[in-house]
Amino acid sequence: MSFETACKVIDTLSLGFSCLEDLNDPFECTAFSFKNNGTEINSYLTTVAAACRNRFSRKYGILSLTRQPLNSLMWSHYGDEHQGVVIGIDVDIAGFSCVEKCVIPSQYGEVIYSATKPHKDLPVISADILMEIGQELRFDPDAFNLVKRTFLYKSIEWGYEEEVRVVKKISGIPLGYHIGQGRHDEWNKITISGRPLYCFDILENSIKEIYLGHHIRKNVTKKNLLTGEELKGLLNSWREKGIKVMRCNPDLHSWNLIAKP
Repeated sequence: MSFETACKVIDTLSLGFSCLEDLNDPFECTAFSFKNNGTEINSYLTTVAAACRNRFSRKYGILSLTRQPLNSLMWSHYGDEHQGVVIGIDVDIAGFSCVEKCVIPSQYGEVIYSATKPHKDLPVISADILMEIGQELRFDPDAFNLVKRTFLYKSIEWGYEEEVRVVKKISGIPLGYHIGQGRHDEWNKITISGRPLYCFDILENSIKEIYLGHHIRKNVTKKNLLTGEELKGLLNSWREKGIKVMRCNPDLHSWNLIAKP
């Protein structure tokens, strides 16, 4: 994330969950399709798929994580061109591995990358099941196939991200997608450029590591976000919280990044 966003995450002790429709891949939530057993017509199946996408997008929030903090391409795409920060999270302490509180906990959230979409092999769901989406759905191995198709399938071109997702229900938050913002229990809904972001509270000791981009000082020298002394003070304050702070640099003997304290 950018340096500014990292400061907000650490100050507020929260991480942002997004809706499916706000992610940067237009193929999100298009990997499920239903069987046509001769009784359904294609227009009906298309309507069911569209209704599923809408309910899954508006009723659940997604936290996108990666297992690899030293991926140079990820730094270029998401780390503000190596001027930003990677934050290392202990998912157990943050509650992201809890099967009771997550629709998809972190240990089941590895994204599946494939060159082709899955076949049309899901049984057509009833109107009652459709309306249950966003209600009491919890992680359940029997229901996991539909949920997995919805949230965890992506094209193989995205494989470099090594993404792991955590999915939580947001339908209980009394604030609409387009309407309202503010706190509700452990959530704080904010709006960024018209896009809702559902910020979930985490414990301070769940933040274990901070990786600084190789060009982190451009925030001082070119962006004028803060002075050199302010940057030094921030880094010291993070260390005082018990967070391991590292700087990423190119390895002179390979194409890899290396991290050192």
